[in-house]
Amino acid sequence: MRHVSPYISGPQRRPVLSALQGGIGFARTDVISPGALRLSAIVLSAAGLALMLISFQPFVHSSLVSETGGDGGNVVNQVGFLAAGLVFALSMMCLASRKVLASLLTPSFLLLGLVVAYMVASSPYPDAAMRGVVLTLIGMFIAFSTIVLPRSERDLQLALLFGAAAVLAMSYGGLLLVPDLATHGYDAYEPQHSGLWRGHFSHKNIAGPVMCVIAIFGLYLARSGHRLAGWVIFLAGALFVLKTGSKTTSGFFPLSIMIVWMATLFGRGSAAIVVFVLAVCAVATVTLGSLYSDTILTIIGDLLGDDTYTGRATLWQFSISKIPEKPWLGFGLYNFWSTDNVFLLDKPFEDAWDYRFIVHGHNNYLDILLNLGFVGGSVLLWVLYVAPMINYAKARKIPENRKLADMFFTIVVFMALLSFLETFFLARNDPLWLMHIFAVFGLHLAARFSLGQSRR
Repeated sequence: MRHVSPYISGPQRRPVLSALQGGIGFARTDVISPGALRLSAIVLSAAGLALMLISFQPFVHSSLVSETGGDGGNVVNQVGFLAAGLVFALSMMCLASRKVLASLLTPSFLLLGLVVAYMVASSPYPDAAMRGVVLTLIGMFIAFSTIVLPRSERDLQLALLFGAAAVLAMSYGGLLLVPDLATHGYDAYEPQHSGLWRGHFSHKNIAGPVMCVIAIFGLYLARSGHRLAGWVIFLAGALFVLKTGSKTTSGFFPLSIMIVWMATLFGRGSAAIVVFVLAVCAVATVTLGSLYSDTILTIIGDLLGDDTYTGRATLWQFSISKIPEKPWLGFGLYNFWSTDNVFLLDKPFEDAWDYRFIVHGHNNYLDILLNLGFVGGSVLLWVLYVAPMINYAKARKIPENRKLADMFFTIVVFMALLSFLETFFLARNDPLWLMHIFAVFGLHLAARFSLGQSRR
């Protein structure tokens, strides 16, 4: 049905949007019934979520430091994600609305595509850059598919429930069955992590944030009618976060929930957005600002017992010193850390970390500028942080989309705060990156389609 205006008359001026899967015709019912297709969509969506958070090779250890200089590629994951990409591509062709796919052709997404294409073309190692971009795009495609394949919000809730349960079962099962693999052992570079939980994830710095996202799923499910299952998922995820030993992650998690709760408290999405912007400024002050203020440094030392953020301050100082060398276009996508741009430098005897062998700078914002410069970085920052805020404000005006929009925006808020301590932008099949872009896509769709009504 076509509407002359996207709004209905009345004092609230509520948007009237088409359903996310409106106009989709099922296959012949004498071959595959609508019920079977609906079940297939739920299974595919749950499998996509589990794949993004478990991968094809769980329980593989990684460290903050890499002395090999490799690109971090994994053959099993690469082949597996390529195959999964084909499966989800076929599923999208059969089950997704062409209008939904066309909605991705926004100026910001198209501009980001041009930036990435330019970075690959100008890379000194175009083959390696292209492999990284292809895997990143496949991961993004799976994240998008996970949202749009289910036929209704209830089906999406079931997919989230089953996917989250699979992730929790894998990690908690690992603690029971293979505790040596599911916890950090002794690492010469990171001895302080010994005994901390990491589940099936490669590192506790990934396990903690991902479990925060799982807990956010549980909170949404509890608000949406799945109270028992939702609270079990929430509590299981929150407990795991505490056992990873990450103080900052444990702090950002409830803060993110409180920020988004402002929208419900004041009845306006703009309230949450304002508090979010203030929180970002505050975290920027206490992290990067500690490099320039002895007062802030002292306060952080008193509160956390470590004014270096576990050595991250050294990496931030180094990153800031290198950005002016190539400010506009950066060093190139995937072309700074673990490359000769860092390897060939003299050993920094006076610093806490030998940054020549660090895998990334532990700050999304600084690494975005190092890789893409101010030109490309501005586009990516718009796509990942600014556009989701605009979409959240729009989605919040649609009553049936509010709970889903709150869930997606909570993830974005959490990832934005975490970005001051970790790097995961365009990071192939990194679960933090996939959950961030999953939430970005969710808000993009929630601002343009009705997600809460039945999609038949």
